[in-house]
Amino acid sequence: MAFSGRQLPLPYLVDRRYWQARMDRMDSVRRGLLILPRPDLSSPFVDVIEWRMRGHDGQRLWGLRALSPFHDEPKGVHLREVAATELPSVRLETVVEGQAEFVIQVPAGRRLEDRVLDVLRVVRVALDTCHLVPEQVHLDPCVCGVDPLRLPDEFLIVERLMDQGICSLP
Repeated sequence: MAFSGRQLPLPYLVDRRYWQARMDRMDSVRRGLLILPRPDLSSPFVDVIEWRMRGHDGQRLWGLRALSPFHDEPKGVHLREVAATELPSVRLETVVEGQAEFVIQVPAGRRLEDRVLDVLRVVRVALDTCHLVPEQVHLDPCVCGVDPLRLPDEFLIVERLMDQGICSLP
């Protein structure tokens, strides 16, 4: 994954040992993944489900996953966030290209460390459920706010950690 034109995170924010220890603790918390069909959001061109699970600290996380019914396996995964004040929606243009889309609604007031671990947890679910490798995961910028092409800080950190192979570990 290539970084955007923004400044790279400070080295201690992408220290693999720091995050690996937290991911190991995260693995001790059952994710309790719940998948619910969303026929109200689905169409002949897109299958949408709502997913819910626990974060590393037990916080409830939720979002949407969209797949194309015309592709046996997704070619990749696009992950993006929406704020707690926004309802998640899917981008049809991403799905019709054969890509899976995961949208996570970020809980209000969530600390950066928790947001990084939340994104890593969703990435793992995406990899497990779509049978893909980390190189096929794309973290998309937010399309809202002042700078519409800016990657959130947690995405910058997760990109660097994935470049270091953190999601490739057993």
